[in-house]
Amino acid sequence: MPTNPRRILVVDDNRDAADSLVLILGRMGHDVRVCYEGQSALDAARGLRAEVVFLDLVMPGMDGYEVARQLRADPQLRHVLIVGISGFGQEEDRARSRQAGIDQHLLKPVDPEFLTSLLGRRG
Repeated sequence: MPTNPRRILVVDDNRDAADSLVLILGRMGHDVRVCYEGQSALDAARGLRAEVVFLDLVMPGMDGYEVARQLRADPQLRHVLIVGISGFGQEEDRARSRQAGIDQHLLKPVDPEFLTSLLGRRG
């Protein structure tokens, strides 16, 4: 179990991918919630007082880049760790993530060992 469990929100329109990540993070001892679309993720992040948001970048409607921009614009959430998850990892994809305020750009599928390392680094 982590010595410092996090409040984490997982946002992905692919329910299987989202639920799998929730399961992994929950087994690590974190308090994890899930949303399957961008607009509801903003309300959920506020309600949870999320510390970390794992965010699918390509979703219908409000995509992950817009969710990230809105999280950064919210005074309550501007310091949340935003981890973008995508099937695209070229430099231009990573640059677009940085421009939206995303802290980490990960490729699918996410490595559970990297998750442990990433979440352990945040103080």
